[in-house]
Amino acid sequence: MHKLRVGLIGCGNIALNGHIPAYLETPERFEIVAVADPFETQLELGLTKAKLTTRDGYSDPLELIQRSDVDLIDICTPQHLHRELIEAAAKAGHHIVCEKPLAAVPADAKAAIHAAKQAGVKLAVIHNYLFFPEVVAAKRILDSGELGDVRVVTVNFLGVVDSMGASGFKPKWRHDYASSGGGVLMDMIHGVYLANHFLGSPTQRVSAHVTSHTQGDGVESLALCRLESGDSAALVNIGWGYGHGGIDIVGSKGRLRINYENLGTCPWSAFDNMVITVGSDTRIEPVYFEPNSESIHDKIRWSIAAALTDIADAIGQTRNSAATGEIGLEVLEMTLASYASAATGQSISVPLDNSNPLHIKGVSGIKDLDFTSSSKDSPVRKHNLFGLN
Repeated sequence: MHKLRVGLIGCGNIALNGHIPAYLETPERFEIVAVADPFETQLELGLTKAKLTTRDGYSDPLELIQRSDVDLIDICTPQHLHRELIEAAAKAGHHIVCEKPLAAVPADAKAAIHAAKQAGVKLAVIHNYLFFPEVVAAKRILDSGELGDVRVVTVNFLGVVDSMGASGFKPKWRHDYASSGGGVLMDMIHGVYLANHFLGSPTQRVSAHVTSHTQGDGVESLALCRLESGDSAALVNIGWGYGHGGIDIVGSKGRLRINYENLGTCPWSAFDNMVITVGSDTRIEPVYFEPNSESIHDKIRWSIAAALTDIADAIGQTRNSAATGEIGLEVLEMTLASYASAATGQSISVPLDNSNPLHIKGVSGIKDLDFTSSSKDSPVRKHNLFGLN
């Protein structure tokens, strides 16, 4: 089994607490050979965490990419920086794994996908919640046909903690739409890809209510979204604050519910149970967890390790990973369509046309869309979100 040599770019919180520990815990599959970060403090933290010396640290990520002893480039920077790094890594012949979302702008995501294809390298996105044990168990049950055809999926992440970014960069970069591409929905895009995963068929239309509860903030703190897929639909409700969490799936033959402790939001609240009802029979489905994997840091690290192993397997077996660049683009467009729907008062069709301002500019393209007469009262415009006014 070939061990992948990894060059990691971006030594922020997700790299220090998720990616680097995940690599170190799977030494039979990975070896970190270099890290990069333009901020000296973060670079030092990355080197220490990865157990590397200063000679393997780079302030310029493009210098790291030119190393010949790298098989996989891992990009853990804010999303508006992804495209340039992916294109450079692909040109250098490296496989690429990228933190979610794939980009802030669909046109950038599409260009990144094209660059990887042209170079004949793999491009994968870290959609690590797909590897949570309860999600794996739920998908297995759906695929078995026990619940029949999926009709409704509801993902509630209404108790998201508004975590700060690394102090060496801009701690509140997630509240800057130019850097983040959006607020809590973009930050917790996990909920969108989980809904898409459980629906099992492409989303065709998106509608949403989006608002902010922080005066003067440029991004949303609450997003209530509907994804329509033929006769099925998903509701994705995500917010910073103290709301409830959990996942519900309704099929033609039964239903499934994933509960977290105190009705909280995953992964800040630990998994509680999975309840399945088919006809008049209800049961608690056993879900296996790795030892010591239920705290938030353990669960994130463990799930990232599982996602990275899946990517390594995909590279070795010349198959697709669980979250390809194409899937990353699809989920990004659904997220941006939610913002556009809330601003314009209209349902938005996906995938986006290449001429759509959302595709070209991301969330900044909302101002170039057609607005209904009633949309002037939308919370997006009322709160001047995404630079709309």
